[in-house]
Amino acid sequence: MWWPTLLALLAPMAGAQLPPERELDTQWDLWKKTYGKQYNGAQADEAARRQIWEKNLKYINTHNLEHALGAHSFELAMNHLGDMVRGWGGRKGPA
Repeated sequence: MWWPTLLALLAPMAGAQLPPERELDTQWDLWKKTYGKQYNGAQADEAARRQIWEKNLKYINTHNLEHALGAHSFELAMNHLGDMVRGWGGRKGPA
């Protein structure tokens, strides 16, 4: 199977802390509108949420690619929690 090699090549990209990807601006705006997300306060809060959202989106896309290759029996999709990280326990802000 060649999917482990593909995953090994994609994994470092998923963890990188990069500036927001401009080609995702439209998706980000649509996601915020769909789920009624508004970040009152500093632009830093929205930037942090955007970075989390992008990381989660990349995780979802990688998982779904692996699903297409037969590695998983289910697909993932973005939802209203896309700007949060696991373990916040109901907190609404970035860690």
